[in-house]
Amino acid sequence: MVSFDYPDCRSCHVAVQGRGLLNGLGRSVDREQSLSQTDATGVLLGSLIDPKYSEAKWKGKFGNVLADFTTTTRFKRNVSSDQSDRTLAAIYRQILFLGSESRLRINTELGFLDSGLKDLAFGSDTALLGGDSFFLKKLTLDYRMKNEGGQGGSELSIGRDYLPLGLQLDDVTSYFLALNRNGIYDYPTQLKYFTWRKRWLASVFLFAPSFDENIATTQEYGTGFMFEYYVRDSFVVGLQSLLGWSDPSDRSRSGIFLRWGINEKWALLAESDLTTDWGRESAGNGHSLHTSFLQVFYHHREWLVSSVAGNYAHVDDLRGGENHFFLRYTLAARINRNLTLGFSAVTGDSQRNLSSGNEASAFVAVKF
Repeated sequence: MVSFDYPDCRSCHVAVQGRGLLNGLGRSVDREQSLSQTDATGVLLGSLIDPKYSEAKWKGKFGNVLADFTTTTRFKRNVSSDQSDRTLAAIYRQILFLGSESRLRINTELGFLDSGLKDLAFGSDTALLGGDSFFLKKLTLDYRMKNEGGQGGSELSIGRDYLPLGLQLDDVTSYFLALNRNGIYDYPTQLKYFTWRKRWLASVFLFAPSFDENIATTQEYGTGFMFEYYVRDSFVVGLQSLLGWSDPSDRSRSGIFLRWGINEKWALLAESDLTTDWGRESAGNGHSLHTSFLQVFYHHREWLVSSVAGNYAHVDDLRGGENHFFLRYTLAARINRNLTLGFSAVTGDSQRNLSSGNEASAFVAVKF
C-alpha cells in the first residue's frame, strides 16, 4: 500500500502496528483494489443489521474470519516428518469498541493452523516456534490516549500479541520471522506504548512468555523499541531493537527495515536483522544469526499483483550449514474483497529442517 501513499499501517488498520481488522478507509481501499467491488460482508450486515455497515463507516465491530486453503506439490522433498507448508489456516478476528468515543478496545484473534509444526530444537539451546493447532494469538486491551486526527496521537496496549517489530508480515517461512522468534505462533504477553506524528511512529514495549511455548528456551522476558520515519508518503525507513532473557541463553536483536513505493506499479519491502545469543550453559561463546529479507511487488492491475521474495540467513549454530537462501514467487488475484486466488512457487532452503527443496502451491483466501 506504500505505492499508493499510505506510509503507515494505522492508515488502514484499527491496530496501530498493522495486521488485523481494517478501519473504514482500509475497507474502502480494499474494495477499490478488487476486480469486483462486491462486498458480501457489507451486503450481509447491511441487510441484517444496519445499512451503515455496507458503507465506509464500517468499524469492524463484528470481526471477520480469514480462511486460507493451500494445496502443495513438492517437486523434491527429503523424507521428513516435519512439514513446511500450511494446508489450512483460519483466523477469527473480533474488536469490541467501548465507550462513547470508542477510545477503549478489546482486540482478539483466535487461530487454527493445520501444518503439523511443533516447537523444534536446533542444537542444544536454539529453537524454532511451532505451536498448537488451535491458539489464541491476540487478546489485548487497547486505549487511545490521544488522537489529533492526522497530526498525531498515542496509544497504550496490554495483552498477548505480535511484537511491534519491522515488517508486519504473515509469511511464517521467512527467516526473519521463523528464526528470530517472530513467527505466527510467537505472541508474547506484553505492555506496549505507541506515539506518532504526521512523519513518524515510535513504540516501546516490555514482554513476557505467553506460556503456550512447548520448549523452555522460548519462554523469554525482555524489552525493546521500534521507530519508523516517513521520508515521503511512499518511502519509510525504520529501526528496531530488543533485549531478551531466557533460560539458558539471553539475546539481543537489532535491525533496519524499509517500505518503498517506487511508483504505482512497483513496490519494495526489505528488512535486515542481527541477533546475538550469549550466556549459554552448553557453550562459553556467544552465537550470531543474520537474517535478510527483500520482496519486490509488481501491480499488473490494481487487483492482480505478483512478487518475488528473497530470504537469506547466516547462522553459527544451526544444523544444515551456515548459509541459507530461498526464493519465492507469488501471483495473487483479488477477485473481490472476500475472495483471493493465488499461486506460489519456492526454491531453496525453505523446508522445516533447512534442507534444499522445490515446491509449488495454489491457494484460496476467503475473508468475511
